Amino acid sequence: MSITTKAIVAREPRFTALSWALEDVNVSNEPNDNEVLVEILASGVCHTDIVLSAVPRGQWGITYPKVMGHEGSGYARKIGKNVKGLEIGDPVLLSFSSCGECEQCVERHPSYCDTFALENYVGRKGHVTSAASEKGEQISSRFFGQSSFSRYSIVDSSCILNAKNLINNEEELKLFAPLGCGFQTGMGAIENVACPEEGSVVVVLGLGSVGLAALMTASLRPLKALIGVDRLSSRLDLARSLGATHTLDTSPVGFNLHKAITEMLPTGVATVIDTTGTPTVIEDGLRCLRQRGKLVLIGVPPAQYELGVNAIQHINTGRAVVGCIEGDCVPAEAIKTLIKWYREGRFPIDKLITYFEAHEFKKALAGLDDGTVVKAVLNWKGI
Repeated sequence: MSITTKAIVAREPRFTALSWALEDVNVSNEPNDNEVLVEILASGVCHTDIVLSAVPRGQWGITYPKVMGHEGSGYARKIGKNVKGLEIGDPVLLSFSSCGECEQCVERHPSYCDTFALENYVGRKGHVTSAASEKGEQISSRFFGQSSFSRYSIVDSSCILNAKNLINNEEELKLFAPLGCGFQTGMGAIENVACPEEGSVVVVLGLGSVGLAALMTASLRPLKALIGVDRLSSRLDLARSLGATHTLDTSPVGFNLHKAITEMLPTGVATVIDTTGTPTVIEDGLRCLRQRGKLVLIGVPPAQYELGVNAIQHINTGRAVVGCIEGDCVPAEAIKTLIKWYREGRFPIDKLITYFEAHEFKKALAGLDDGTVVKAVLNWKGI
């Protein structure tokens, strides 16, 4: 049995340009033992949705067509027999998929799960077909275990946090939809990965939703300075309102990030968080580190890019370069912390979110592209 509903279906990109369309699809009405049928209320649009639907077929195991979306919220409508702690009708917040059994999961690092790339980046077939195809064209789903760009979706139970005791109303369920990836990643980059010391200096490169989440989290620590770096004046203004002590505008022709930071702080900085994925920015960030400084890589660079490191200099300076997926968070704990901080007024995500109806997704993408939107959230109710 299946439900006919609407979903944003990503088909193979044309010369790296996205090929997304709102289509009629059939979604299975029978979740497997460890799955839940979720009626999606809202879903955040993350840069990863864009990156992984601009990749040619076959690269990294990517297939088309597929349903993206991995920052979701909604209501449990059918529950697999092995799923515990959830009742039909419960509100849920969604995050990434993990097996819960491998070494990394057992050691409380689920974003480094042995199955992370396969289950989150690639997804599975079997739950969604095209309603327009006579033969029922198969559409990949369970992207990040959830594929929340759909009115109804089959979600892996590992992605689900029961929000019954976390939210006060449906508006909050919409507001908290993006917590399970971008905001969680930025928070965890500071709390779990960088762990900047009291009185140190933190630089955040790129002030999108991940960068601003990192900046807001860093602002909760007693730092000497917190520097936000971006090319958009609106983002720099926002960063100052959220706790940045200094900002740097990279838009002027000939701007030299390394020179600007070292003129401000000749001995270098303790922590650099890169969310841009831009090779020259990453390399300038590394050069700006002081002894024992740490560069945290979040942004996705070009596939063939390799960061060169002078081994002797690296040894002598004690610097560290660390990758960061999902902020190395345990989602159930991280999301609860973010909600607590929001209620305390310390993590004002409402200042970063712009809502769009699901059929307005192209408008949301345009806003993300030109920088007028920090975090787009799609509303699926009533579509």
